[in-house]
Amino acid sequence: MNLISVVCLLLVASFTVAENLPDKFFGSFKLDRSEKFDEYLEEKGYGFITRKLVALAGVTKVITKAGPDTFNFDNLTTKKDLKYKNIKLGEEFIGEGLDGSDHKITFTFKNGVFYEKHVPTDNDAEQKEDEYRFHMEEDELVQTLEYNTIVAKRFFKRQ
Repeated sequence: MNLISVVCLLLVASFTVAENLPDKFFGSFKLDRSEKFDEYLEEKGYGFITRKLVALAGVTKVITKAGPDTFNFDNLTTKKDLKYKNIKLGEEFIGEGLDGSDHKITFTFKNGVFYEKHVPTDNDAEQKEDEYRFHMEEDELVQTLEYNTIVAKRFFKRQ
């Protein structure tokens, strides 16, 4: 009976640790370069002018620890700043998307990858459902975006 209790305690502890974002993701990261980002936006149906404006926008991602199991995620752009506060991994919340509409947003972390999922609450919203993946390559935050057969990457340098 004691062995079962110890095993259960270890399993609970391992899941608790897995629910925290690793320290390497905390910091300020400024967009340095992109790969296939224009193709990604075109595939999603954005017009030429919108694609060029989005591609030229400065973007900085700021991820800070807010509490023992919460963090803040700021997406700062020349178009609009989005600031999500006191996020818990795996917990959905309502926040504003870049298109100005409300989204159901969930951040998760699995197998070394940090996910940001957006589901607009309005079916007529300009932005559609999206999931962004982030991982670290040395001191760069790499964002991967996929739509149909297009895989784009955006590279953010730690500031």
